Amino acid sequence: MYISASKGFTLIEVMVALLVIAVALGGAVKVMGRSSHNASLLSQKTFAQWVGLNQLEKVKLEGKWLKTGESTGEVEMAHQKWVWVQKIIKTEIDDVNRLEVSVYHGASAALSSSPSAVAIGFFAKP
Repeated sequence: MYISASKGFTLIEVMVALLVIAVALGGAVKVMGRSSHNASLLSQKTFAQWVGLNQLEKVKLEGKWLKTGESTGEVEMAHQKWVWVQKIIKTEIDDVNRLEVSVYHGASAALSSSPSAVAIGFFAKP
């Protein structure tokens, strides 16, 4: 009877172990990439929502009755440029208008993409 004196792993066992590790690390890298992208997107949407809410409050604090129509503006928040488009829409109630503020990331984004956030408010005639 022949007894082998060598102890250790065979080449096939090592290759299978490396394959398992490679697949696991590949999945981990993919998950981390998606997590990073989602965190960035969430941050962008949060700042856009703040820009929209700030614009709503600015209009509210001015206390003026705004006529229906559309206006645009640009603001900087968190070292980024944001473009807002403000639409004042007549409602069924004569003394109440709807104010819709769409916020876009970047100066040229308002023409080419969907808004990062939309803030909506209703304002009564003072």
